[in-house]
Amino acid sequence: MQPDFIPPLKEILALLDKIERTYASQRSEAIAELQNKIWDEPALQNDDLYFLQDLAGDLSFYEPIEQDRDTTFGYYDDDRLLEITGAAINKVNILLNPA
Repeated sequence: MQPDFIPPLKEILALLDKIERTYASQRSEAIAELQNKIWDEPALQNDDLYFLQDLAGDLSFYEPIEQDRDTTFGYYDDDRLLEITGAAINKVNILLNPA
């Protein structure tokens, strides 16, 4: 991995942690912050980190309010959000700390 990826990946890791630690009612702001970082950071725009683009798109389908969540269109709840962010944290950690 190139060194210019490291600072933005550390920021991504911090934002993912923030999403997991934020109350559901306030997660939308943290998700938007993460999405903007992924979409706007030039160092993150490459094939090795494309999973982050997928992550940013997937996060658009998080809906914390059950009555507003239409699962037929792919919207999901807090449990699925934590699965998605946990998997992303693992991938980022592997990139930051290769074996």
